[in-house]
Amino acid sequence: MSLDLETALRTFLASAPQTVHAIQTLQISHSAMSQAWHLWREPYVGVAGGYTMQPCNIEIKLAGSAGHLDQKFDIRLGLVDIEDAFRAELDLIPVTTQEKIAVVYREYLSNDLVNAQATATLQVESVSYVKGAATISAVSPRLNITRTGELYAPKDIPMLRGFL
Repeated sequence: MSLDLETALRTFLASAPQTVHAIQTLQISHSAMSQAWHLWREPYVGVAGGYTMQPCNIEIKLAGSAGHLDQKFDIRLGLVDIEDAFRAELDLIPVTTQEKIAVVYREYLSNDLVNAQATATLQVESVSYVKGAATISAVSPRLNITRTGELYAPKDIPMLRGFL
């Protein structure tokens, strides 16, 4: 009887539909850092989009309303395994620098780790630490002259050329 149950269970699991789920990844980089950090929410080291991804507990939340043009995100990273190395990399960034840390969010499907389904480039406004975790406050790049003093330029926004 147990052999029939085992065979039935094996047949059921083999014929069950495969689940496809979203895999969130982060790329954290700055010109002063010795390397770009590639993190994902999977519990193992793997490859996505051609990058070797390090495991990290990632939580991303929209900070504010969805209708606001300047989108702000709170990103919490569980850095238990890589905390010392990650902090050492961030300490390489000079305090007086005007260059923002870049965070590239990519989302892949579990059955296709080559092509990103969604991509967003963010600029870090602040980073704070607690033991084993970091909180990053990031915004979409601000190209508004009254907000940042930067001018719109076609090299920054190639799509802008079509509207001029």
